[in-house]
Amino acid sequence: MIMKACKNCRLVVYTGEKVCPKCGGELSEKLSGMIIVLEPERSEIAKLAEINVVGTYAIKVK
Repeated sequence: MIMKACKNCRLVVYTGEKVCPKCGGELSEKLSGMIIVLEPERSEIAKLAEINVVGTYAIKVK
């Protein structure tokens, strides 16, 4: 399975999806770095990255 990330919300998707299941945005295979957010309300990194939902996110998506 190929790992892809959403160009809008940066959510990392591991399935064969063609669009992001979270926001419906376009997916890209070109990503760098990942953040795993478990408690977005307590995470300073999640606040800086403007992430408010539990999940795996790419740092940069092209």
